[in-house]
Amino acid sequence: MKIIDVPSLPFHTLGYRTSAYGGKVRKVELPFYKVRVENLPQGVNSIVAMSDLQGRETDETQNRLVGEAVANELNLLQEKGRIPSIDLALLAGDLYDFPDLRRMGGTGDVTSVLNTFADNIPHVVGVLGNHDLVRKNELKSNIQILDGKVEQVAGLSVGGVSGIIGKSKKNQRKTLAEFDVALKTIFSQHLNIALLHQGPNDPLNGQRGEPAIYDFLASNGNALVIFGHCHWRIPIVEIGNNTLLNVDNRVYVFHR
Repeated sequence: MKIIDVPSLPFHTLGYRTSAYGGKVRKVELPFYKVRVENLPQGVNSIVAMSDLQGRETDETQNRLVGEAVANELNLLQEKGRIPSIDLALLAGDLYDFPDLRRMGGTGDVTSVLNTFADNIPHVVGVLGNHDLVRKNELKSNIQILDGKVEQVAGLSVGGVSGIIGKSKKNQRKTLAEFDVALKTIFSQHLNIALLHQGPNDPLNGQRGEPAIYDFLASNGNALVIFGHCHWRIPIVEIGNNTLLNVDNRVYVFHR
């Protein structure tokens, strides 16, 4: 699956509320982009990818996690014919915020977000971010959480690594050696898509990330690597033979 074009302007936005510094609440807009790609598998009309949806919907009475609102918004966009039907959702982690949005960096249960996507999308594949918890026994049967493994989904080979590099006692952390093993495991197999939460740095454009992941991708793989965790102003770059797409606080709809 090769990206042909990533537009600079979104075709749609969705407002939501998110925690901010000093215990304040910010109102922000989540952009949705249409991305033209080559070689979508036969029978797949579109794929969506996103990460770092940390916030709550604008409706304070329901107060759902913003990921649930995004799943419903995508259903409406399909019904209105603005996007093709979605066959696969790729969720790259960090989908939680406190109900009262009391401070940034909250860790909590995102099972409801994954299940809401799975209600109307045949395949949901995710990796967990460093702020995500999940009740695996309550996930719908069409959801797969990846961590150092590869699955065949919707005609694509998708590998994933959950979490970030850091102190292992914290939520969803791996040592550098553990993260390296997980990367080597998924890239030792044929991959169409690598789904990560933490991605590489981009020294050419001065964009933040993990240098060890950059070094690995510079000499390994030939895949579309989708990730979040650190926001990039330039979302798409090439590293080695890989195409990198940063989906932090963005929704991308891949279509023909």
